[in-house]
Amino acid sequence: MKYIFSCILVLVGFFSYSQNHTDAAVSFVISLKAEAPSYHGIPLNEYFISDLDHDGTFEVIERLNRIRTAYVGFLNVELDAAFTYDKIYILKGNEYVESDWDIARFLELQLSHYSIWKKNILNPMNLSDDSKNLINENKESFLNEIDFIIQHIEEKIK
Repeated sequence: MKYIFSCILVLVGFFSYSQNHTDAAVSFVISLKAEAPSYHGIPLNEYFISDLDHDGTFEVIERLNRIRTAYVGFLNVELDAAFTYDKIYILKGNEYVESDWDIARFLELQLSHYSIWKKNILNPMNLSDDSKNLINENKESFLNEIDFIIQHIEEKIK
């Protein structure tokens, strides 16, 4: 009976701890959405709450796309994925701050994603005709944006 009571106390403590972190993450997402660029009142950035490093504390992921934000509706769905990148916020103390290296493995996986997209922009033969046309008309700008994203990620990994 003593063992069961101890287990219950541990579980209650865990869920209380987890709930506090969930509440903090949700509050932070709400504040990010309030400051995000929007179109007809809908934020153009996407937000996710996840425990990326499996440490029991949630990270907040803000998914951005500078081209989508500047030119709403310009990119098709296929190319939108090429220019969408993540900012990761971690809980330090009682507030969320942008991560500078804590999630390096996640960022390394993203780096390979953008390297593939750079190759696709340089040689779009496997993309839709719509994407090929957009790339042909905007190749230099698209390559500059991919390079910006790759550089941003490489700086975070270092």
